[in-house]
Amino acid sequence: PFSVTGVDPTKGAKLNPLHSILKQFDEDDFIVIKLDVDTHSVEMPLAQELLEDEDGIYSKLVDQFYFEHHVHMKEISKYWKSSMEGSLKDSFDLFYGLRQKGIPSHFWP
Repeated sequence: PFSVTGVDPTKGAKLNPLHSILKQFDEDDFIVIKLDVDTHSVEMPLAQELLEDEDGIYSKLVDQFYFEHHVHMKEISKYWKSSMEGSLKDSFDLFYGLRQKGIPSHFWP
């Protein structure tokens, strides 16, 4: 389903898409998550929740994860401006960790 609503990154919150949407599916469904909220304080807790995967359900459900991780990059700084936080190493560590958990993860741009 496609949804245009507010997002609450708090674990278990009604508007947390990982909680409210993903848990409606099962392993037979093909699930692609695109995370692009452009707000670090919303995006990172959601990405971290996927990484922590406390109950082991996300690694079973998520088939592909796409994330525009707004880290400091000189080449794109004029577009991202104040939304940048963290480094490319932080991004590589996040995606490596997700892939280690079995969640194919991709960065753009």
